Amino acid sequence: MLKVSIVIPSVDNARRLETTLISLLENRPSECEIVVPHSGYYDDPYDIADEVRLVEVPAARSEVELLAVAWSMCKAPIVHTLAAGATVEADWLDEALACFQQPEVMAVAPQSHYSDTSEPVCGVLADDFGLRAAACPSTMQAPMLEAGFFRYSLLAAVGGFCTRMEQVADLDIGLWITEAGGVCQAAADSHVYLNEPNQLGNVTTDRIRLAKTLQLRHQEWFAARGKASGKLGWLSRSVGSGSISTMMSALTTKADAKAALHRLPDLDDVRAVIEGRDQTFRFDPRNDHPGSQLQRRAA
Repeated sequence: MLKVSIVIPSVDNARRLETTLISLLENRPSECEIVVPHSGYYDDPYDIADEVRLVEVPAARSEVELLAVAWSMCKAPIVHTLAAGATVEADWLDEALACFQQPEVMAVAPQSHYSDTSEPVCGVLADDFGLRAAACPSTMQAPMLEAGFFRYSLLAAVGGFCTRMEQVADLDIGLWITEAGGVCQAAADSHVYLNEPNQLGNVTTDRIRLAKTLQLRHQEWFAARGKASGKLGWLSRSVGSGSISTMMSALTTKADAKAALHRLPDLDDVRAVIEGRDQTFRFDPRNDHPGSQLQRRAA
């Protein structure tokens, strides 16, 4: 029986994708599947289609768009997102999957190691401005898209990864979990090596726009914690970017109101998953049985 579906979105970098595939094929247990949504560029030169499910999404332009399509094709109760280029070690799944034995746990963050820092990052948090920032186990609000574990039933309840939220789609899900009374947990002995520099602290115009959009989308959550940011606060926050244009955008950039209102989930549906009241849900496994609908037990 499958326990976890590992999803590796890849837009255009075959070398990084194959690095991750080699690591997974060397270390994965038997109770998992590997799903690779890609933008149509990967032609499977090593003939791995019998071990890896390749899903072409030609219209996709980002990893979030690929994840938004691929998560619903997964067959296991836990969906593990993993960035192309990441590597893992034996038994990295064990503690992460064990965390889901607690029914209130909806998502789990492993210890993610970057190439330029000695301390691992444990998921992400929204800072006082809504900017996506590195977290530790005590401050983590969501697993990163680059290395995270999510219940399939939770993703179904929130409608999957919201493409309009782009790189903060992980925080978006984490905040819905929190608002509905669920838990995101850290797995101290689950390690993922992302093999790239840590850029979570960078402040850019796009990140400012997304932060303001996240605040608007989850305005009750931010308001309840007294998190608000005026123009002077944004200007101060952007000084470290080293870019005059970014500093100016901190004053002028507005939230994307359409994105903030896009596909808002019904929190009662999320609570039903957290409380165990939504014991079954329908899904369409598409590739294998395109004409059927199956009943699945919620994770």
